[in-house]
Amino acid sequence: MNRSPSVESAVEQQDLPALKQQQLMDLSQLGLDCLGKVRTKPSRDIAASRIGVGFETLDRYMFDAEKVYPLLAQLGVKWARVQTGWSRCETTRGSYDFAWLEEIVDRLLADGVEPFFCLSFGNILYTMGAHHDSAVGFVPLYYGNDAVQAWQSYVSALARCFKDRIRYWEVWNEPNIPQFWHPFKPDPVAYTELVHISAQAVRKEHPEAKIVGGAMSKLEPQFLESALKAGLAKHIDAFSFHPYQLVPEDNLANMYGFLRRMIDHYSGGRAIEIWQGENGCPSQTEGHNDDWLGLYNTDQIVQAKWVARRILADLKTGFDKALYFHAADLMGQPYRQADGKIKKPVMMGLIHGDTYEPKYAFEVLQRVCSLFDEESVRQELFYQFLEPNVAKPKQSTRLGSPMAVSFVRQDAPLLVFWMTQDPQQKQPSQEIDLVFWSDSSLRFEQPVLVDFMTGKVFDVLPLQELFFRDGAKVGYRYRLPLPDYPLALTDASLFPHLHSS
Repeated sequence: MNRSPSVESAVEQQDLPALKQQQLMDLSQLGLDCLGKVRTKPSRDIAASRIGVGFETLDRYMFDAEKVYPLLAQLGVKWARVQTGWSRCETTRGSYDFAWLEEIVDRLLADGVEPFFCLSFGNILYTMGAHHDSAVGFVPLYYGNDAVQAWQSYVSALARCFKDRIRYWEVWNEPNIPQFWHPFKPDPVAYTELVHISAQAVRKEHPEAKIVGGAMSKLEPQFLESALKAGLAKHIDAFSFHPYQLVPEDNLANMYGFLRRMIDHYSGGRAIEIWQGENGCPSQTEGHNDDWLGLYNTDQIVQAKWVARRILADLKTGFDKALYFHAADLMGQPYRQADGKIKKPVMMGLIHGDTYEPKYAFEVLQRVCSLFDEESVRQELFYQFLEPNVAKPKQSTRLGSPMAVSFVRQDAPLLVFWMTQDPQQKQPSQEIDLVFWSDSSLRFEQPVLVDFMTGKVFDVLPLQELFFRDGAKVGYRYRLPLPDYPLALTDASLFPHLHSS
Protein backbone atom coordinates (compact mmCIF):
# COMPACT_ATOMS: atom_id res chain seq x y z
CA MET A 1 0.00 0.00 0.00
CA ASN A 2 1.28 3.44 -0.98
CA ARG A 3 0.97 5.42 2.23
CA SER A 4 2.74 8.46 3.59
CA PRO A 5 4.62 7.24 6.72
CA SER A 6 4.44 10.65 8.40
CA VAL A 7 0.67 10.80 8.02
CA GLU A 8 0.17 7.14 8.93
CA SER A 9 2.11 7.42 12.18
CA ALA A 10 0.69 10.71 13.42
CA VAL A 11 -2.52 9.22 14.85
CA GLU A 12 -0.72 6.20 16.28
CA GLN A 13 1.74 8.41 18.14
CA GLN A 14 -0.92 10.45 19.94
CA ASP A 15 -0.82 9.98 23.70
CA LEU A 16 -4.55 9.62 24.33
CA PRO A 17 -4.43 9.54 28.14
CA ALA A 18 -2.40 12.77 28.16
CA LEU A 19 -4.73 14.42 25.63
CA LYS A 20 -7.77 13.45 27.70
CA GLN A 21 -6.20 14.88 30.83
CA GLN A 22 -5.43 18.13 29.04
CA GLN A 23 -8.79 18.63 27.31
CA LEU A 24 -11.49 16.89 29.34
CA MET A 25 -13.07 17.69 32.69
CA ASP A 26 -13.44 15.33 35.62
CA LEU A 27 -16.99 15.95 36.82
CA SER A 28 -16.33 13.97 39.98
CA GLN A 29 -14.28 16.96 41.12
CA LEU A 30 -17.59 18.77 41.62
CA GLY A 31 -18.33 16.32 44.40
CA LEU A 32 -20.89 14.43 42.32
CA ASP A 33 -21.38 10.70 42.59
CA CYS A 34 -20.87 8.71 39.41
CA LEU A 35 -23.82 6.33 39.03
CA GLY A 36 -22.34 4.38 36.11
CA LYS A 37 -21.96 4.70 32.36
CA VAL A 38 -24.27 4.99 29.36
CA ARG A 39 -24.89 1.65 27.70
CA THR A 40 -24.59 1.85 23.94
CA LYS A 41 -26.67 -0.17 21.47
CA PRO A 42 -25.72 -1.81 18.19
CA SER A 43 -27.44 -0.60 15.05
CA ARG A 44 -29.70 -3.68 14.94
CA ASP A 45 -31.20 -2.71 18.32
CA ILE A 46 -32.06 0.84 17.22
CA ALA A 47 -35.38 0.96 15.37
CA ALA A 48 -34.90 4.25 13.54
CA SER A 49 -32.56 7.22 13.48
CA ARG A 50 -31.46 10.10 11.25
CA ILE A 51 -27.76 9.46 11.94
CA GLY A 52 -25.53 7.84 9.33
CA VAL A 53 -21.95 7.44 8.20
CA GLY A 54 -19.97 7.48 4.96
CA PHE A 55 -19.04 4.03 3.63
CA GLU A 56 -17.58 5.33 0.39
CA THR A 57 -14.69 4.98 -2.09
CA LEU A 58 -14.79 1.18 -2.13
CA ASP A 59 -14.94 1.42 -5.91
CA ARG A 60 -11.30 2.57 -5.46
CA TYR A 61 -10.40 0.11 -2.66
CA MET A 62 -9.62 2.97 -0.24
CA PHE A 63 -10.21 0.86 2.92
CA ASP A 64 -10.77 -2.76 3.92
CA ALA A 65 -14.51 -3.16 4.41
CA GLU A 66 -14.15 -6.61 5.98
CA LYS A 67 -12.26 -5.10 8.90
CA VAL A 68 -14.84 -2.33 9.35
CA TYR A 69 -18.12 -4.29 9.32
CA PRO A 70 -17.86 -5.72 12.88
CA LEU A 71 -17.19 -2.28 14.34
CA LEU A 72 -19.79 -0.50 12.23
CA ALA A 73 -22.43 -2.94 13.46
CA GLN A 74 -21.74 -1.71 17.02
CA LEU A 75 -21.69 2.00 16.17
CA GLY A 76 -25.45 2.58 16.25
CA VAL A 77 -25.81 4.46 12.95
CA LYS A 78 -28.79 3.56 10.75
CA TRP A 79 -27.65 4.92 7.36
CA ALA A 80 -24.59 4.48 5.15
CA ARG A 81 -23.67 6.34 1.97
CA VAL A 82 -22.20 3.96 -0.62
CA GLN A 83 -20.66 5.08 -3.93
CA THR A 84 -21.44 2.80 -6.87
CA GLY A 85 -18.30 3.38 -8.96
CA TRP A 86 -19.20 2.93 -12.65
CA SER A 87 -15.59 2.09 -13.58
CA ARG A 88 -15.48 -0.86 -11.19
CA CYS A 89 -18.91 -2.15 -12.21
CA GLU A 90 -18.44 -2.08 -15.99
CA THR A 91 -14.98 -3.09 -17.15
CA THR A 92 -16.26 -4.58 -20.43
CA ARG A 93 -18.81 -2.66 -22.46
CA GLY A 94 -22.35 -3.77 -21.65
CA SER A 95 -21.32 -6.25 -18.95
CA TYR A 96 -21.85 -5.40 -15.28
CA ASP A 97 -20.31 -6.87 -12.14
CA PHE A 98 -22.33 -5.83 -9.09
CA ALA A 99 -21.14 -8.65 -6.82
CA TRP A 100 -18.88 -6.34 -4.79
CA LEU A 101 -21.75 -3.88 -4.27
CA GLU A 102 -24.18 -6.64 -3.35
CA GLU A 103 -21.82 -7.85 -0.66
CA ILE A 104 -21.61 -4.33 0.82
CA VAL A 105 -25.37 -3.81 0.73
CA ASP A 106 -26.22 -7.21 2.18
CA ARG A 107 -23.66 -6.94 4.97
CA LEU A 108 -24.87 -3.48 5.97
CA LEU A 109 -28.53 -4.50 5.93
CA ALA A 110 -27.76 -7.59 8.02
CA ASP A 111 -26.17 -5.32 10.63
CA GLY A 112 -29.18 -3.01 10.81
CA VAL A 113 -27.70 -0.22 8.68
CA GLU A 114 -29.61 0.95 5.59
CA PRO A 115 -27.35 1.85 2.66
CA PHE A 116 -28.21 4.42 0.04
CA PHE A 117 -26.42 4.76 -3.28
CA CYS A 118 -24.44 7.67 -4.61
CA LEU A 119 -24.43 7.18 -8.40
CA SER A 120 -20.99 8.41 -9.15
CA PHE A 121 -18.26 9.14 -11.60
CA GLY A 122 -17.20 8.25 -15.10
CA ASN A 123 -15.87 5.20 -16.84
CA ILE A 124 -12.68 5.11 -18.90
CA LEU A 125 -14.49 2.99 -21.51
CA TYR A 126 -16.66 6.03 -22.31
CA THR A 127 -15.17 9.12 -20.65
CA MET A 128 -11.88 9.11 -22.49
CA GLY A 129 -9.03 11.21 -21.18
CA ALA A 130 -9.77 10.58 -17.49
CA HIS A 131 -6.60 10.94 -15.44
CA HIS A 132 -7.11 7.70 -13.51
CA ASP A 133 -8.82 4.34 -14.05
CA SER A 134 -11.58 5.28 -11.58
CA ALA A 135 -12.52 8.32 -13.74
CA VAL A 136 -13.41 10.24 -10.57
CA GLY A 137 -15.46 13.30 -11.44
CA PHE A 138 -15.63 12.73 -15.20
CA VAL A 139 -19.18 13.46 -16.42
CA PRO A 140 -20.72 11.28 -19.17
CA LEU A 141 -22.75 14.20 -20.53
CA TYR A 142 -19.67 15.64 -22.20
CA TYR A 143 -18.78 12.54 -24.26
CA GLY A 144 -21.69 12.22 -26.67
CA ASN A 145 -24.77 10.03 -26.94
CA ASP A 146 -22.80 6.80 -26.62
CA ALA A 147 -21.56 7.77 -23.15
CA VAL A 148 -24.95 9.10 -22.04
CA GLN A 149 -26.73 5.94 -23.14
CA ALA A 150 -24.06 3.82 -21.47
CA TRP A 151 -24.57 5.76 -18.21
CA GLN A 152 -28.34 5.30 -18.41
CA SER A 153 -27.95 1.58 -19.11
CA TYR A 154 -25.60 1.22 -16.16
CA VAL A 155 -27.96 3.09 -13.81
CA SER A 156 -30.94 1.04 -15.02
CA ALA A 157 -29.02 -2.18 -14.44
CA LEU A 158 -28.19 -1.05 -10.91
CA ALA A 159 -31.85 -0.26 -10.25
CA ARG A 160 -32.95 -3.68 -11.51
CA CYS A 161 -30.43 -5.40 -9.27
CA PHE A 162 -31.03 -3.39 -6.11
CA LYS A 163 -34.67 -2.24 -6.34
CA ASP A 164 -35.62 -4.44 -3.38
CA ARG A 165 -32.71 -3.28 -1.22
CA ILE A 166 -31.98 0.40 -1.97
CA ARG A 167 -34.58 3.12 -1.42
CA TYR A 168 -32.55 6.32 -1.91
CA TRP A 169 -30.47 7.08 -5.00
CA GLU A 170 -28.21 10.14 -4.91
CA VAL A 171 -26.88 11.55 -8.19
CA TRP A 172 -23.16 12.39 -8.27
CA ASN A 173 -20.87 13.86 -5.62
CA GLU A 174 -20.12 17.58 -5.19
CA PRO A 175 -20.93 18.68 -8.76
CA ASN A 176 -20.34 22.33 -7.87
CA ILE A 177 -16.55 22.04 -7.51
CA PRO A 178 -13.99 21.12 -10.21
CA GLN A 179 -12.46 18.34 -8.09
CA PHE A 180 -15.54 16.25 -9.00
CA TRP A 181 -16.84 17.81 -12.24
CA HIS A 182 -14.69 17.29 -15.34
CA PRO A 183 -13.62 17.97 -18.03
CA PHE A 184 -15.43 21.34 -18.02
CA LYS A 185 -16.28 23.82 -15.28
CA PRO A 186 -19.12 23.03 -12.87
CA ASP A 187 -22.43 23.79 -14.55
CA PRO A 188 -25.72 23.75 -12.58
CA VAL A 189 -27.82 23.34 -15.73
CA ALA A 190 -25.74 20.38 -16.90
CA TYR A 191 -25.92 18.87 -13.43
CA THR A 192 -29.70 19.19 -13.46
CA GLU A 193 -29.75 17.34 -16.80
CA LEU A 194 -27.61 14.57 -15.27
CA VAL A 195 -30.08 14.28 -12.38
CA HIS A 196 -32.97 14.17 -14.86
CA ILE A 197 -31.61 11.34 -17.02
CA SER A 198 -30.36 9.42 -13.97
CA ALA A 199 -33.71 9.68 -12.19
CA GLN A 200 -35.48 8.45 -15.32
CA ALA A 201 -33.18 5.45 -15.54
CA VAL A 202 -33.68 4.55 -11.88
CA ARG A 203 -37.46 5.02 -11.87
CA LYS A 204 -37.90 3.00 -15.06
CA GLU A 205 -36.88 -0.08 -13.08
CA HIS A 206 -37.74 1.09 -9.57
CA PRO A 207 -40.78 3.44 -9.64
CA GLU A 208 -40.85 3.83 -5.84
CA ALA A 209 -37.21 4.98 -5.66
CA LYS A 210 -36.39 8.25 -3.90
CA ILE A 211 -33.96 10.50 -5.77
CA VAL A 212 -31.46 12.66 -3.88
CA GLY A 213 -29.98 15.68 -5.65
CA GLY A 214 -27.47 18.33 -4.79
CA ALA A 215 -24.65 16.47 -3.03
CA MET A 216 -23.20 19.96 -3.03
CA SER A 217 -19.87 20.95 -1.51
CA LYS A 218 -20.75 23.55 1.11
CA LEU A 219 -23.56 25.86 -0.04
CA GLU A 220 -23.21 28.00 -3.15
CA PRO A 221 -26.40 30.08 -3.55
CA GLN A 222 -25.78 30.91 -7.21
CA PHE A 223 -25.24 27.26 -8.20
CA LEU A 224 -28.27 26.22 -6.14
CA GLU A 225 -30.63 28.80 -7.61
CA SER A 226 -29.48 28.11 -11.17
CA ALA A 227 -30.06 24.38 -10.71
CA LEU A 228 -33.49 24.99 -9.18
CA LYS A 229 -34.43 27.32 -12.04
CA ALA A 230 -33.36 24.57 -14.46
CA GLY A 231 -35.87 22.22 -12.78
CA LEU A 232 -33.82 20.29 -10.21
CA ALA A 233 -36.65 20.21 -7.67
CA LYS A 234 -38.96 18.46 -10.15
CA HIS A 235 -36.73 15.39 -10.19
CA ILE A 236 -35.74 14.91 -6.53
CA ASP A 237 -37.24 13.81 -3.24
CA ALA A 238 -34.34 15.03 -1.08
CA PHE A 239 -31.56 17.61 -1.35
CA SER A 240 -28.16 16.94 0.23
CA PHE A 241 -25.19 19.18 0.88
CA HIS A 242 -21.83 19.02 2.68
CA PRO A 243 -21.25 22.04 4.96
CA TYR A 244 -17.68 21.34 6.12
CA GLN A 245 -16.43 23.88 8.68
CA LEU A 246 -14.08 24.16 11.64
CA VAL A 247 -16.83 25.18 14.08
CA PRO A 248 -19.51 22.55 13.53
CA GLU A 249 -22.50 24.71 14.47
CA ASP A 250 -21.44 27.75 12.44
CA ASN A 251 -24.32 29.25 10.42
CA LEU A 252 -26.22 25.96 10.23
CA ALA A 253 -29.63 27.43 11.00
CA ASN A 254 -29.15 30.11 8.36
CA MET A 255 -28.07 27.61 5.69
CA TYR A 256 -30.93 25.26 6.48
CA GLY A 257 -33.49 28.08 6.49
CA PHE A 258 -32.18 29.42 3.18
CA LEU A 259 -32.31 25.96 1.59
CA ARG A 260 -35.80 25.36 2.93
CA ARG A 261 -37.09 28.63 1.47
CA MET A 262 -35.41 28.18 -1.93
CA ILE A 263 -36.40 24.53 -2.37
CA ASP A 264 -39.99 25.15 -1.28
CA HIS A 265 -40.23 28.02 -3.77
CA TYR A 266 -39.35 25.75 -6.68
CA SER A 267 -40.84 22.46 -5.47
CA GLY A 268 -44.36 23.01 -6.78
CA GLY A 269 -45.76 22.04 -3.40
CA ARG A 270 -43.89 18.72 -3.22
CA ALA A 271 -42.29 17.81 0.12
CA ILE A 272 -38.51 17.60 -0.34
CA GLU A 273 -36.21 16.52 2.49
CA ILE A 274 -32.96 18.32 3.31
CA TRP A 275 -29.95 16.21 4.27
CA GLN A 276 -26.59 16.97 5.80
CA GLY A 277 -25.04 14.35 3.58
CA GLU A 278 -21.33 14.49 4.38
CA ASN A 279 -19.26 16.14 7.08
CA GLY A 280 -16.19 15.27 9.09
CA CYS A 281 -13.22 16.34 11.15
CA PRO A 282 -9.73 14.77 10.98
CA SER A 283 -8.09 13.24 14.03
CA GLN A 284 -4.77 14.89 13.16
CA THR A 285 -3.68 18.11 11.50
CA GLU A 286 -1.58 16.61 8.73
CA GLY A 287 -3.47 14.98 5.88
CA HIS A 288 -5.73 15.69 2.93
CA ASN A 289 -7.78 18.23 4.85
CA ASP A 290 -5.02 20.33 6.39
CA ASP A 291 -4.95 22.91 3.57
CA TRP A 292 -8.54 23.50 2.43
CA LEU A 293 -10.21 23.02 5.84
CA GLY A 294 -7.78 25.33 7.64
CA LEU A 295 -6.72 22.91 10.38
CA TYR A 296 -4.12 24.05 12.89
CA ASN A 297 -4.37 21.99 16.09
CA THR A 298 -6.57 18.93 15.87
CA ASP A 299 -6.23 15.48 17.43
CA GLN A 300 -8.40 12.54 18.46
CA ILE A 301 -10.02 14.45 21.33
CA VAL A 302 -10.83 17.42 19.12
CA GLN A 303 -12.33 15.07 16.55
CA ALA A 304 -14.49 13.38 19.20
CA LYS A 305 -15.78 16.72 20.49
CA TRP A 306 -16.46 17.86 16.93
CA VAL A 307 -18.39 14.70 16.03
CA ALA A 308 -20.75 14.94 19.01
CA ARG A 309 -21.36 18.65 18.49
CA ARG A 310 -21.88 18.25 14.75
CA ILE A 311 -24.54 15.53 14.94
CA LEU A 312 -26.41 17.22 17.79
CA ALA A 313 -26.34 20.56 15.96
CA ASP A 314 -27.69 18.84 12.84
CA LEU A 315 -30.55 17.32 14.84
CA LYS A 316 -31.32 20.71 16.36
CA THR A 317 -31.32 22.37 12.96
CA GLY A 318 -33.77 19.86 11.56
CA PHE A 319 -31.91 17.93 8.86
CA ASP A 320 -33.72 14.77 7.81
CA LYS A 321 -30.40 12.91 7.69
CA ALA A 322 -27.09 13.70 9.40
CA LEU A 323 -24.07 11.79 8.13
CA TYR A 324 -20.54 11.67 9.45
CA PHE A 325 -17.67 11.25 6.97
CA HIS A 326 -16.12 8.70 7.23
CA ALA A 327 -16.32 5.18 8.74
CA ALA A 328 -12.57 4.62 8.31
CA ASP A 329 -9.55 6.65 7.21
CA LEU A 330 -9.01 6.61 3.44
CA MET A 331 -5.45 5.39 3.07
CA GLY A 332 -5.68 1.87 1.63
CA GLN A 333 -4.74 3.21 -1.81
CA PRO A 334 -3.50 6.61 -3.04
CA TYR A 335 -6.36 9.09 -2.84
CA ARG A 336 -7.21 10.95 -6.06
CA GLN A 337 -9.78 13.41 -7.30
CA ALA A 338 -10.61 14.44 -10.87
CA ASP A 339 -7.16 15.82 -11.67
CA GLY A 340 -5.64 12.39 -11.01
CA LYS A 341 -2.92 13.69 -8.70
CA ILE A 342 -2.18 11.72 -5.53
CA LYS A 343 -3.49 13.56 -2.46
CA LYS A 344 -2.60 13.07 1.17
CA PRO A 345 -4.64 10.40 2.98
CA VAL A 346 -8.06 11.40 4.32
CA MET A 347 -7.81 11.02 8.09
CA MET A 348 -11.42 11.76 9.09
CA GLY A 349 -12.28 8.15 9.87
CA LEU A 350 -13.84 6.91 13.08
CA ILE A 351 -11.59 3.87 12.64
CA HIS A 352 -7.83 3.87 12.05
CA GLY A 353 -7.04 3.25 8.40
CA ASP A 354 -3.95 1.25 9.32
CA THR A 355 -4.67 -0.67 12.54
CA TYR A 356 -8.47 -0.79 12.11
CA GLU A 357 -8.93 0.02 15.76
CA PRO A 358 -11.66 2.49 16.76
CA LYS A 359 -10.57 6.04 17.45
CA TYR A 360 -11.85 7.97 20.45
CA ALA A 361 -14.55 9.60 18.29
CA PHE A 362 -16.02 6.16 17.63
CA GLU A 363 -17.09 5.57 21.24
CA VAL A 364 -18.38 9.13 21.57
CA LEU A 365 -20.56 8.77 18.47
CA GLN A 366 -21.80 5.42 19.84
CA ARG A 367 -23.25 7.28 22.82
CA VAL A 368 -24.83 9.94 20.65
CA CYS A 369 -26.42 7.29 18.41
CA SER A 370 -27.79 5.36 21.39
CA LEU A 371 -29.41 8.37 23.04
CA PHE A 372 -30.58 10.33 19.99
CA ASP A 373 -32.45 7.85 17.85
CA GLU A 374 -36.09 8.50 16.92
CA GLU A 375 -37.20 7.81 20.52
CA SER A 376 -35.68 11.18 21.41
CA VAL A 377 -38.20 13.64 20.01
CA ARG A 378 -37.13 17.22 19.39
CA GLN A 379 -39.10 19.43 21.76
CA GLU A 380 -38.39 22.94 22.98
CA LEU A 381 -38.03 22.95 26.76
CA PHE A 382 -37.51 26.02 28.90
CA TYR A 383 -33.92 26.76 29.90
CA GLN A 384 -31.63 29.73 30.52
CA PHE A 385 -27.88 29.98 30.88
CA LEU A 386 -26.68 32.54 33.41
CA GLU A 387 -23.21 33.72 34.31
CA PRO A 388 -22.53 33.51 38.05
CA ASN A 389 -21.94 36.82 39.85
CA VAL A 390 -18.75 36.30 41.87
CA ALA A 391 -19.43 39.27 44.14
CA LYS A 392 -23.00 38.13 44.83
CA PRO A 393 -23.13 34.32 44.61
CA LYS A 394 -26.93 34.20 44.64
CA GLN A 395 -27.14 36.47 41.58
CA SER A 396 -26.27 35.92 37.94
CA THR A 397 -26.54 37.58 34.53
CA ARG A 398 -27.63 36.28 31.15
CA LEU A 399 -25.03 34.33 29.16
CA GLY A 400 -25.60 34.10 25.41
CA SER A 401 -22.81 31.87 24.09
CA PRO A 402 -23.88 28.28 24.89
CA MET A 403 -25.48 26.00 22.33
CA ALA A 404 -28.34 23.84 23.57
CA VAL A 405 -30.76 21.36 22.07
CA SER A 406 -33.65 19.75 23.92
CA PHE A 407 -35.59 16.52 23.45
CA VAL A 408 -38.17 14.43 25.25
CA ARG A 409 -37.27 10.75 25.57
CA GLN A 410 -39.53 8.21 27.25
CA ASP A 411 -41.40 11.05 28.98
CA ALA A 412 -38.19 12.49 30.42
CA PRO A 413 -36.59 15.81 29.44
CA LEU A 414 -33.20 15.60 27.74
CA LEU A 415 -31.29 18.89 27.50
CA VAL A 416 -27.85 18.89 25.88
CA PHE A 417 -25.53 21.90 26.02
CA TRP A 418 -21.96 22.94 25.23
CA MET A 419 -19.69 25.89 24.50
CA THR A 420 -19.34 26.71 20.79
CA GLN A 421 -15.71 27.80 20.43
CA ASP A 422 -13.59 26.14 17.76
CA PRO A 423 -12.62 22.87 19.50
CA GLN A 424 -9.06 23.25 18.20
CA GLN A 425 -8.67 26.19 20.60
CA LYS A 426 -9.01 23.73 23.50
CA GLN A 427 -10.51 26.35 25.79
CA PRO A 428 -11.00 25.51 29.48
CA SER A 429 -14.53 25.02 30.71
CA GLN A 430 -16.54 28.00 31.95
CA GLU A 431 -18.83 27.96 34.97
CA ILE A 432 -22.52 28.66 34.41
CA ASP A 433 -25.83 28.64 36.17
CA LEU A 434 -28.35 26.58 34.25
CA VAL A 435 -31.98 27.37 35.01
CA PHE A 436 -34.27 24.58 33.84
CA TRP A 437 -38.02 24.08 34.02
CA SER A 438 -39.42 20.57 33.58
CA ASP A 439 -43.10 20.44 32.63
CA SER A 440 -45.37 18.63 35.06
CA SER A 441 -46.14 16.09 32.33
CA LEU A 442 -42.49 15.02 32.21
CA ARG A 443 -40.60 12.65 34.48
CA PHE A 444 -37.81 14.55 36.24
CA GLU A 445 -37.44 13.07 39.70
CA GLN A 446 -33.75 12.18 39.84
CA PRO A 447 -31.74 14.67 37.77
CA VAL A 448 -28.49 13.37 36.32
CA LEU A 449 -25.71 14.85 34.21
CA VAL A 450 -24.32 12.83 31.29
CA ASP A 451 -20.79 13.40 30.01
CA PHE A 452 -20.69 12.25 26.37
CA MET A 453 -16.90 12.19 26.26
CA THR A 454 -16.59 9.64 29.04
CA GLY A 455 -20.07 8.15 29.05
CA LYS A 456 -20.33 8.67 32.81
CA VAL A 457 -23.66 9.54 34.43
CA PHE A 458 -23.55 11.70 37.57
CA ASP A 459 -26.13 12.38 40.27
CA VAL A 460 -26.69 16.13 40.05
CA LEU A 461 -29.40 16.41 42.71
CA PRO A 462 -26.93 17.84 45.29
CA LEU A 463 -26.44 20.87 43.03
CA GLN A 464 -30.16 21.51 42.53
CA GLU A 465 -31.83 24.54 44.09
CA LEU A 466 -35.11 26.30 43.39
CA PHE A 467 -34.84 29.47 41.32
CA PHE A 468 -37.29 32.33 41.79
CA ARG A 469 -37.77 35.59 39.92
CA ASP A 470 -40.04 38.28 41.35
CA GLY A 471 -41.38 35.75 43.84
CA ALA A 472 -42.38 33.23 41.18
CA LYS A 473 -40.74 29.86 40.75
CA VAL A 474 -38.91 29.80 37.41
CA GLY A 475 -37.39 26.33 37.73
CA TYR A 476 -34.34 24.67 39.17
CA ARG A 477 -30.86 26.15 39.09
CA TYR A 478 -27.66 24.12 38.77
CA ARG A 479 -24.16 25.54 38.91
CA LEU A 480 -22.40 23.52 36.23
CA PRO A 481 -19.38 23.53 33.97
CA LEU A 482 -19.73 24.58 30.33
CA PRO A 483 -17.06 22.71 28.32
CA ASP A 484 -16.57 22.72 24.54
CA TYR A 485 -18.26 19.33 24.27
CA PRO A 486 -21.78 18.14 25.12
CA LEU A 487 -23.17 17.48 28.56
CA ALA A 488 -26.80 16.48 29.10
CA LEU A 489 -29.21 17.16 31.95
CA THR A 490 -31.89 14.49 32.11
CA ASP A 491 -33.59 12.02 34.44
CA ALA A 492 -32.04 8.81 35.76
CA SER A 493 -35.07 6.83 34.52
CA LEU A 494 -33.43 6.79 31.06
CA PHE A 495 -30.69 4.57 32.49
CA PRO A 496 -32.41 1.75 34.40
CA HIS A 497 -29.22 -0.33 34.31
CA LEU A 498 -27.61 2.17 36.69
CA HIS A 499 -29.95 0.99 39.45
CA SER A 500 -29.56 -2.71 38.71
CA SER A 501 -25.77 -2.80 38.60
